Amino acid sequence: MSKAVAKTTLRSDQPHPMLQQLDLALENQTGGEDCLDVSYMSRSFCLSGLPLRRQFIKDPLTGKVLEPRIEETVFSRTDGAVSLTIGSQPFVMPDKTRVTVGVPYGARARLLILWLTTQARATQSRFLEIGRIEDWLTDAGIAFNPDSVASAKEQLIRLSFANFTMVMKQDDFEFFTADRLIDKAVFQKDDIINAKSGKFAAVRLPLGVELSSKAYERFTGHGVIPVSTEALRKISHNAMSIDIYLYLSYKLPLISLGDSELLSWSRLVAQFGSGETKARFRQNFDNSIAQALSAYSGANVDITKEGLVLRYSDPVEVRKMFVVSASTKREVRSLQRIRNRIIPPANPIDNHNLSAMPAAITQLALEV
Repeated sequence: MSKAVAKTTLRSDQPHPMLQQLDLALENQTGGEDCLDVSYMSRSFCLSGLPLRRQFIKDPLTGKVLEPRIEETVFSRTDGAVSLTIGSQPFVMPDKTRVTVGVPYGARARLLILWLTTQARATQSRFLEIGRIEDWLTDAGIAFNPDSVASAKEQLIRLSFANFTMVMKQDDFEFFTADRLIDKAVFQKDDIINAKSGKFAAVRLPLGVELSSKAYERFTGHGVIPVSTEALRKISHNAMSIDIYLYLSYKLPLISLGDSELLSWSRLVAQFGSGETKARFRQNFDNSIAQALSAYSGANVDITKEGLVLRYSDPVEVRKMFVVSASTKREVRSLQRIRNRIIPPANPIDNHNLSAMPAAITQLALEV
């Protein structure tokens, strides 16, 4: 059994094989009742996910959360080749109020990054329209209910202010890059203060957000993985299942026929854990991977005493996941449809000209 990481890693300038499989799926479309339903995820997030849940400062000796609870402002994850550090730096409002919104976490934050990536490719624009909240949540794969509305608002705000630092190890070099996902968003008065206080029901969403130039280039280039939107819907409630599904979507197509790779339990804890004990991790992992494999058609994966064994998986089976029946496709606007109908104002904050914002911003904000 091969344990060489080199067999299942990809240079940053190489497109992922699943992009080719997507092209083949497009070529094989018959124009009948079947259609493609595809989302995209930056492969850096396929390799290093967000925290599963809100993180609190722990006692370094006991590992227990300190009281009173204070939320962590930095989270990191590594698989030995790639490390991701997410930070939430404090900032000061014009009235001198100090604000820290916290690190994004959970299933909804992951679905929002998938939405950002997919919409950037669909619109070919850094400015992504949000629109009415019910339509936006449904497009992002999030069920519409009062709890999900408040949670999605929270995670969007956390993503808006989060800093991401990626370090990749390759041969004798280490590559460092720092970025934000979102460069600009316009919030209405008191929304950020309400978010700071946890009053997300009172927070109104911006009309749209503007991706950073780096995020836009990454999302619209070949450094993404196409994934089945239908498969994601099946596991949209489980953050670890989403992480496992995305990780396998990256890894399995890179394994050659006859080859395999073992992911030890210690490596799995580092890759998918969130600071819990090994026993608790194994319990969560077993349940989450069962759901992920149920959603991932044709995945050739075995769970052993040593860890997770990944083997060559038929790419044709994976390609089939992109195709759904028109009768079962969700009855909402397609993620591939162009929704960026409103041109954002030119540097409204830089010019201190908030009156230049489209009138629709006020109207839509009131509606949500």
